Amino acid sequence: MKRISHYLILLVVLMIISACSNGQEKESGEGEATNTSTNEQFDLRLATVVSPPHPWIDMAEYFAEEVEKRTDGNVKVSIHHSGSLGDDETTIDEMRLGTVDFVIGGTQNAASFIPRLQVFGLAYLFDDMNHFEKAIHHESEIFSYFENEFTEKNLDIKLLALSGGGTRYLSNNKHEIATPDDLKGIKLRLPGSPIESDIWSELGALPSSLSWNEVYSGIQTGVVDGFESTLSGYTGSKLYEVAPYVSLTEHLYMATHFSVSELTYNKLPTEYQEIIDEVAIEAAEIGTEKGKEFDEEMLAELPEHNVTITEIDREEFVDILAPLHDDLAEDLDAKELLELIRTLK
Repeated sequence: MKRISHYLILLVVLMIISACSNGQEKESGEGEATNTSTNEQFDLRLATVVSPPHPWIDMAEYFAEEVEKRTDGNVKVSIHHSGSLGDDETTIDEMRLGTVDFVIGGTQNAASFIPRLQVFGLAYLFDDMNHFEKAIHHESEIFSYFENEFTEKNLDIKLLALSGGGTRYLSNNKHEIATPDDLKGIKLRLPGSPIESDIWSELGALPSSLSWNEVYSGIQTGVVDGFESTLSGYTGSKLYEVAPYVSLTEHLYMATHFSVSELTYNKLPTEYQEIIDEVAIEAAEIGTEKGKEFDEEMLAELPEHNVTITEIDREEFVDILAPLHDDLAEDLDAKELLELIRTLK
């Protein structure tokens, strides 16, 4: 009997140790990638507001194709363009809930979530495309800065990459705009970035916040007279039909965020997370290069759409807007970020 009692005691002790060990393993695994078999399949959704042809579509297509290929078909990414899943802010909200998995969009339209992204809306901040590309490179301090911003805001969104997407120009349906004086009284559609409202107000325009997918009808109905965009956005949405005047302001380089829902990311096996990270960076580089290609091609095609192209007096615009940089950055509590960008010249 004594020997049986010893066995029973030993058995109870082993059961307690096993239970404690399992509890510790469970606790240490919280927040980490799921140890899902890499044979499990995932069907994910990527949203973007633009219509093809557009560099963001090229980014999305490359990303979807390469992710499926490198995961042996176990991760499939469907592309939902033209705002079919909602505008930028809606899809970012959906990404926080995990109902949209990826978003490729303009940084200015994500500024309500990450206010310091508005720094990319400072007109004539970058000296040239090379300066801009240094800032958005995945190994730059600027990317690391915003990667941390996404984390610290507890948005449940992970920034995968920053990209380009072309140069932004001014378009309207009233008349040619060559100087700041020509902008006075123009009702100008802008993304939801307060800093851009301040900038264009300084030039005499009347800013109006409007979803990108509402710009065409907004011009038609007189809600707005003009807008600023890349030529890809202008052409892809056939805005030349309602706004036939394009001014070559080149005031901004299109800054793009490529983001993923953390709820989606964390349910993927580590192997697939690494593939997502890798391919997103490659796609971002394609977006930047395609943006430059599209600018050149589409500028040459504008006359076919009966578009009036106007050169501007760049120095007049720069003289008014460059002095605003420091004050606007201070309003954003982003002076350190602004100086960081300046050091990359």
